[in-house]
Amino acid sequence: MKKKTALGLVILGAAAYLSRGVIRGTAFAMQLAALICWMAALILWLTGPFESPRMKRFSHIMLTLIAACAAAGLVSFVWIEGLIFGGRQGVPMDDADILVVLGAGLWGDQPSPMLTNRLETTLDYLDKHPGCIAVLSGGQGSDELRSEASAMAAWLEARGIDPSRLYLEEGSRNTAQNVKFSLALMEKEDLTGKIAVVSSEFHLYRARRLFMRYDRVVGALPAPTPDNLFTRVNSYIREYFSIVVMGAKDILGYSE
Repeated sequence: MKKKTALGLVILGAAAYLSRGVIRGTAFAMQLAALICWMAALILWLTGPFESPRMKRFSHIMLTLIAACAAAGLVSFVWIEGLIFGGRQGVPMDDADILVVLGAGLWGDQPSPMLTNRLETTLDYLDKHPGCIAVLSGGQGSDELRSEASAMAAWLEARGIDPSRLYLEEGSRNTAQNVKFSLALMEKEDLTGKIAVVSSEFHLYRARRLFMRYDRVVGALPAPTPDNLFTRVNSYIREYFSIVVMGAKDILGYSE
């Protein structure tokens, strides 16, 4: 019975993995579901029973390691989610000279709800601070019809923002590159002054940490996460893994 259940979990995990991206915005959730199914199948298999003493020892060692990793993961999850929630309010700045607006997905050639919320936050600030400019950061994904930066610029221009106030960074593929390439563009264009990063509330802790890689302390303007339970849960859990990866890259000195 255990073997059949474990096999069923393996098949269920494979189905979840293969269905990633079939429904927009579910890729991470499906990958996580697949990983959980496969891990559950492994644990079920490791519980035996085994006739060989060597296999019994092996299963005991593996189950102990899995339990230790799970405990460490739970502690790190609580700690890191605390950091994420602590950064949700951002770092208000009423005199920013430059907004760095981080991209999110497009739906075809239009901003997704996540990105639209970031743009609405940007528009509100630019309207209230006519001397402020914006660096719009985001390249073109494989499922997108244009770069995220160009879609952001079109959205803002359609709502009255002068194109001369917008600078487009269209080469980045992730948040680390958003920050790195935006700073490079600012240096190239000789853009100086106080910086505030605009992103979704759950994203701000990591965004500011990435600026600190380049010794830049920036303000942060939070955009609300779309009011959808699945989107909010998915975003906060995914952000935990992104921060773990970021920390590992910092420790290893990996440059993106």
